[in-house]
Amino acid sequence: MKILIAEDNLVMAHVLQFNLERAGFEVHAAADGVLALEAAMEDSYDFVITDYQMPRMNGEELVRQLRSCPDYRDTPIVMCSAKGYEIDTAQLEQELGIAEVVYKPFSPVQIVDLIRSLASTLETAAV
Repeated sequence: MKILIAEDNLVMAHVLQFNLERAGFEVHAAADGVLALEAAMEDSYDFVITDYQMPRMNGEELVRQLRSCPDYRDTPIVMCSAKGYEIDTAQLEQELGIAEVVYKPFSPVQIVDLIRSLASTLETAAV
């Protein structure tokens, strides 16, 4: 399964990519929302992990753009945020179909476990 990561913190992006690849996923990391959207239009991904606050295009706008594309209407998306109480998690989950909002700092193992859980759900739904 292929995962797209949109994260402007290069260290965080590399840590996530390393851990997800070690767990058996194919991963592409993009440094901002614009680059992530370009990657999503050039290839297809089974999951998207995006930071909320990024330059050029934030995570919320990235998700809105992805959801407007038929190929990404139902793709599980995980949003990571350092904003904590500043964002309306329930609204993001309901309005944009975000699978989960994870607050920084988090363990990369937590993200791997979450993606595995979402993958299991997708496989079960496909049967």
